[in-house]
Amino acid sequence: MPQRIEKKGAKMELGYWAIRGLAQPIRLLFAYVEEPFSDVRYGLNQDGTQCVNDWESVKTELKMPFPNLPYLIDSTSEVEVQVSQSNSVMRYLGRRFDLYGQTLAECTAIDVLQDDAYDYRNKIVDTVYTPNPEYEKVYARFATDAVSRHIGGFERYLGERDAHTHFVGTDISIIDFILYELVWQTSVMVPGSVSETSHPNLFAFMTAFEKIPQIAAYMIHSDYIERPINSDNASFK
Repeated sequence: MPQRIEKKGAKMELGYWAIRGLAQPIRLLFAYVEEPFSDVRYGLNQDGTQCVNDWESVKTELKMPFPNLPYLIDSTSEVEVQVSQSNSVMRYLGRRFDLYGQTLAECTAIDVLQDDAYDYRNKIVDTVYTPNPEYEKVYARFATDAVSRHIGGFERYLGERDAHTHFVGTDISIIDFILYELVWQTSVMVPGSVSETSHPNLFAFMTAFEKIPQIAAYMIHSDYIERPINSDNASFK
């Protein structure tokens, strides 16, 4: 069975591989709202050793039409809610914790940014899961073309706003957790790609995000996953 990191009183369960991957924005959101959750990490046994096919043995037991990782089980109310797919989980939690904008225009802006963010994430995934020896060639193209287009686009978007500490509205929203993780992953994959001189708006956003007390506390906690970002079969972990 998968490794379960239980939290006292937790009525939320997040299931995902034992990596950052698609689940890290969800974990960061839980840290921000200080909601205890059980972090179920597939691919690891309780003792931390690798396990095989743990997800295959569990997914048919879930009460959801399209079981997938990540998934969320919310047992905080009388009617249990089960959600799969990372974007759906983030939108659900955004509505649940009032982090999905305050107006229709803000909700729409979040949706647009979320879709563009996952266009970019798909390019990251296509790159990191390219096997050697093709990886270096694909990585070089990603580091120039994709990073320039998407990271440059997020930089310009922030530059058009008065506040560089969040992307939409006057307060933090689900898109900030998503884009923080993608920009952070980019900075690790392509060293020097996000700096105070090259992308000052994104750099200010990242710095402010990491200084949020709940986020800062989570990042030094033993439950925090620094690496791996991707699975064992990735060329970049």
